[in-house]
Amino acid sequence: MQDLDDNVKLIFQDHASTDFGMVVQKPWDLIHPTADIDPTHIKGKNGDFLQNNQSYQNVTETFNLEILRPPERGWFDWERSVTDWLSAPTDPDGRMKYQYLKFTADPTYVFKAIVKDPFTVTKDVTSDFVGVCAIPFYCQPFQYRIDGIAYIPLPDSDVVVGEEKWSAIPDWHFIANGSFTLYVNGLPYTFENMEGEFWLNGATGDTYDADGNLYNTQTHFPNLDTPKLWKGQNTITVTAETGTTITKAEYKPNWRRLI
Repeated sequence: MQDLDDNVKLIFQDHASTDFGMVVQKPWDLIHPTADIDPTHIKGKNGDFLQNNQSYQNVTETFNLEILRPPERGWFDWERSVTDWLSAPTDPDGRMKYQYLKFTADPTYVFKAIVKDPFTVTKDVTSDFVGVCAIPFYCQPFQYRIDGIAYIPLPDSDVVVGEEKWSAIPDWHFIANGSFTLYVNGLPYTFENMEGEFWLNGATGDTYDADGNLYNTQTHFPNLDTPKLWKGQNTITVTAETGTTITKAEYKPNWRRLI
């Protein structure tokens, strides 16, 4: 642990574990999610009937990190700083918000995680500066590709190719005045009488502005569902009504795969 930057680390909420003198211990064992499948057995029938709910449960990924505590910080002060680092922010309604967790040994994907259970510290009896910290991250069942977690302009060619097996549920960002329709894979998603900057959350279906005001009564989606991107070729276009101006149209693909 002479040079912490050369070791495997966690990056979470704008800080790396090395900022606190910690690097990840081997082995790195992933916990994989459980599918929400309800089996029903009927006597006299071989094999269970399966109700597939097409969803997966969260998992707890626990990382053990070696600690080399900075000598200028006592243990109490060091643990307080780690507590602040891991505390999940909340939205205006008090709900905890998932944050991206990057594990540098797996640079292509990130987790969406919070820390809901306390971390533990085991101090080395032979040194007052060394120990092990176990951090349990409560993660969504999918990992997200690093190249799909930032907003990018809509494709000039109107075509985007999905490489993952699982469908992606993008988020959308517009600055527009007037009414327009977003077409994704031929399905129309209509926004009426919009003014200014707003976002569409793909997971919740909410359309909102920077102050959190909702505009759901001004949107109309097929089957009340938000757009999805599939493996293979997808098309994305926007058609504006006469007099409508659109100065920004971008999306965050959220390419994902099962852990």
